[in-house]
Amino acid sequence: MFTHTGIVHRILFPSMMWRMPGKKIFITFDDGPHAITPAILDTLKKYSVRATFFLSGQNIVGREEIVQRISAEGHSIGIHAFNHSRILAFSKKQTKKEIELTVQVLSQLIPQRIRLFRPPFGFFSWNTIAVAREFGLFLIMWSCLTGDFHDWTNERIVNNALKDLTDGSILVFHDNDLTQHKIISVLEDIIPKITQRGFEFGAIR
Repeated sequence: MFTHTGIVHRILFPSMMWRMPGKKIFITFDDGPHAITPAILDTLKKYSVRATFFLSGQNIVGREEIVQRISAEGHSIGIHAFNHSRILAFSKKQTKKEIELTVQVLSQLIPQRIRLFRPPFGFFSWNTIAVAREFGLFLIMWSCLTGDFHDWTNERIVNNALKDLTDGSILVFHDNDLTQHKIISVLEDIIPKITQRGFEFGAIR
């Protein structure tokens, strides 16, 4: 099993997207939908930012309207498996099942074909890669894990996200229990700073 952390992995697995082509910055959110997601959408709308949401299938039930809003407002939607578990990397069969379950739920809610997959915790193996290819999914990793889930100050999270910011950077944030009390203030801080550096934002398509 591999993790997302090493630069070597970006060299060994070039088929996985660690950075996007072009000059835009790509803000992504993992783990939703969550009760905080509508406030995130409000903030993105305020700044005319398009983002990408990697959704956990188990969190969709009861929050179907949030998923439909994400889609209707022009954001991209990807799969973050059905259950948020590291063990998927060990089992090709379970990975297939989790993707199929999530696609089934999403296909009833939004018109877009799902093309993006980010493995939970960034843990992956050859099984993960094989299943993604079988389903025709692009494996989307990241250039910066912002650390918003840590017990860090907003300033530290923002500085971490900005320190290596460059064309095509993929930034990971979260809409979950750990971030719900700070993610809006973090976004209110970081979006203007990224804009001031001359970047535009994009959703991964």
